[in-house]
Amino acid sequence: MSFLTAEQVIAANKANVETLFGLTNKAFEGVEKLIELNMQVAKTALAETADTTKAALSVKDAQELF
Repeated sequence: MSFLTAEQVIAANKANVETLFGLTNKAFEGVEKLIELNMQVAKTALAETADTTKAALSVKDAQELF
């Protein structure tokens, strides 16, 4: 049966912490990209809605609306 030395335990803990922070950074990058995409979709939807509303408000009669 072999036991780990203090140095081995410290090295393993250090590696685990580095891995944890690396994965956390990747997770934040993914969330950041998702938020950017959601903002782009929201801006596009808002612009389309504004265009549609302006077009609807500029008609002179009901027949032109349809």
